[in-house]
Amino acid sequence: MNAMTRTVPATMAAVQLTGHGGLEKLVYRTDVKVPAPAAGEVLVKVSACGMNNTDVWVRQGAYGTEEDAAAVSTWRRQGNTLTFPRIQGTDTVGTIVAVGDG
Repeated sequence: MNAMTRTVPATMAAVQLTGHGGLEKLVYRTDVKVPAPAAGEVLVKVSACGMNNTDVWVRQGAYGTEEDAAAVSTWRRQGNTLTFPRIQGTDTVGTIVAVGDG
């Protein structure tokens, strides 16, 4: 990380999606490792976020596949393209606290 990096904690609080399913697949944790931004990336300290239909449908695996519209599948009908656990959040705002190279 370059000189713009501020003091960033080692862990953070997050709601992790642990697999496809209902609300039981969302787990609140306070010990999630803060990611380091890779080249061309930034790290954002989130100050507010929203939840939209994409977050719900991805959790449910509701996108189906080209062969079976009722199949449990992730984004864009490409089968199981996600790894778990993951942190969702397509609608977020915050402050850049670290930047990767470039």
